[in-house]
Amino acid sequence: MSASGGPLPPRHQAVVGALRAFSERSDQAADDAGRGLGLGRTDLRALAVLMRRAAAGEETTVTDLGRGLHLSKPAATAAVDRLVASGHAVRRRSEADRRRVIVDHTDSAVADGRAAFLPLAARISGALDDFSDEDLDAALRVIVAATVALGGDRPSSPAEGPAATLPAPAAHGGSRP
Repeated sequence: MSASGGPLPPRHQAVVGALRAFSERSDQAADDAGRGLGLGRTDLRALAVLMRRAAAGEETTVTDLGRGLHLSKPAATAAVDRLVASGHAVRRRSEADRRRVIVDHTDSAVADGRAAFLPLAARISGALDDFSDEDLDAALRVIVAATVALGGDRPSSPAEGPAATLPAPAAHGGSRP
């Protein structure tokens, strides 16, 4: 249905269908990668939030994580417990306020994420090789518009897009395992 509630314009149907198919396949690939790491989807999403916030120089509490994932505090705490048990996150006291507990991702989380997701990114990149810069610019505009339409944030730079989820180990700000 269109924004007015009617059927989609024919020229939009194929794009919306392709975005839906990509989203479904992307979810399957993430689930497969997560299983390979012994992590569920919520844990992968939690790591993505931790890495994105660390890359932005922001500390993350369990409450912040719960807000970012739309989880209750007990559910966010359970996710952090699983990440700590798997060696993908650590808890530490805030230096600014020792009462606050900060959650950081570990270098092993970055290494495992790279091992699981960089091959997927490389396959997608290879599939894009035959497209012109103009085609890729148009595709990026479509994907950003679709993301914003679903209530997502518009990245202000490519560094804030999906690639920012896997920062370089020296730049991520996480704790060492």
